[in-house]
Amino acid sequence: MKLFALAMATLGLAALSGAQASKARVDAIWNIANDRLSSQLDIWFEDGEFPTCIQLLKVQLELYPNDYDVATNLGWMEENIQRWDEAIATYSRYRDENPQDPDAPLALADFYFRQKVYTKIPALLEPAIPRKPHPNAYRILAHSYEKMKMYTDAKRVWDTYIEVAPSDLTAKVNREKIVKKLSGK
Repeated sequence: MKLFALAMATLGLAALSGAQASKARVDAIWNIANDRLSSQLDIWFEDGEFPTCIQLLKVQLELYPNDYDVATNLGWMEENIQRWDEAIATYSRYRDENPQDPDAPLALADFYFRQKVYTKIPALLEPAIPRKPHPNAYRILAHSYEKMKMYTDAKRVWDTYIEVAPSDLTAKVNREKIVKKLSGK
């Protein structure tokens, strides 16, 4: 199958000119190489070779520093073998190197949420909210405010999210729960 993909890419490249063909050829080669790396990762993961997976993910992250999936896969694998500081460093690096990505702080915020370190989350996610990040950013932020008993902020985040996703019924239920807490019920 990989050979077929390479043959089709080569045929497509033949129709392109000079620099355009050269760039397209390099892109095709990198795509095939990346597919092979991902296939090998799956094999090593199934075999329980987590440290080996981590090493390959580190290589992939150097090749693709803007790839959210590679960064979060690496952080997740580091968490799996309880390398908490390395996971934090991986998530932080992705966030710092990809300020244009509204979801860049999400992995680190999710890590802190699962660790119940709620106080670190607002500083990470509040700046992302105006940029309309993934729905989980709103959820994690609102639940963090709730855990810290900052109900007014939790309601504000739920209200903002519901404006973006008015059909999210769970968000509406969570908002009403906060409204009840605000009213003392």
